[in-house]
Amino acid sequence: MTTNLKTVSSQANIHTLKLIVLLVTTLFSYNLFAGHALPEFNASYAIQKYGIKLAEAHYHLSYTDKGYKFTQNTELFGLASMFASDSVSAISYVDEIGDNLLLSKHIYIQTGREKNRDEDINILWDTYKNTLKGKITGVVRSKEIDLRTNAEIWDVLSFQIPLMIEANENIKEYPYRAILKGEIDNYTFILTSNKKITFAGKEYKIIQLVRTDPVKDRQLHIWLIPALNNIPIIIENYREGKLHSRGQLESVSFNNKTPYTDTDSDDDI
Repeated sequence: MTTNLKTVSSQANIHTLKLIVLLVTTLFSYNLFAGHALPEFNASYAIQKYGIKLAEAHYHLSYTDKGYKFTQNTELFGLASMFASDSVSAISYVDEIGDNLLLSKHIYIQTGREKNRDEDINILWDTYKNTLKGKITGVVRSKEIDLRTNAEIWDVLSFQIPLMIEANENIKEYPYRAILKGEIDNYTFILTSNKKITFAGKEYKIIQLVRTDPVKDRQLHIWLIPALNNIPIIIENYREGKLHSRGQLESVSFNNKTPYTDTDSDDDI
C-alpha cells in the first residue's frame, strides 16, 4: 500500500511538473512568438539633422497569412526636397514557423546620389526535426551573396520586430544576428536607462537601448515606449561621439484606431 501511494504521489508530481513546464513554454511562446504578438501599426517619423527636419519616414507593420510584412518609406521634406530627390524604400517579410520568427525576404531600394546600395535578399529555412538552418541568397550592393546561418537572422528594418516584442526593463542585453551589407554580424543592444516624457499630451515612461559598432566609432540609440507596444519614439545615430541624425515619432496608429499624434517636439528627450 505504501509503495502504491508513493507511486501515485510520484506520478502526480511528474504530471504537475509537466503541466508547469507546458504552461511556462506556452506563455513564453505566446509572449515572444505567437501570432499577432504585435499589433498592426502605422508610424511617421521626422528625420532631423542639426535640429532641422529634412525628411519623413513612414513605417507600416501588417499581417500576412504567414506572419508579418514590415515596410519603410523615407522621402525628403521641405527645402531639402527642392534640391535633391533621394528616397529609401524597404520591405521585410517575417514568417512564424513553429516557435520561431524567421526573416524570409528583404528588399531595400535607395535612389538619389548614393548608388549601388540596393538589396534583394531571400532566406530559405529548414526547420525539420527542430533544426534551424537558413540559406541566404540574393544581391547586395550589386554583388551576389550565398550565406548560411543556424540561427535567426534580421536586417536593418526587421530587427525592430523582435526588439519590440522582447524589450522590458528586466532584460539588459538583446543579442541578434543580422545581415549587414551582405555579411552576417552580431547586432547587440544594451538597455542603459529610462526616463519620463510627454507624447501626444500624455506622460510615458521610455527605455533606452544602445547598440555600439565594435569596429567603427558609431552608436545607435533607440528609445521605446513600453505602454505603446514598445514603439520607438526616438532613433539616434552617433558618429565619433556626436549626434549625426535623429528620428522622432510624430504619429502612430495601432490596428487602424485613433492615432497618437504629437504636435509639439520634445527637445529634452
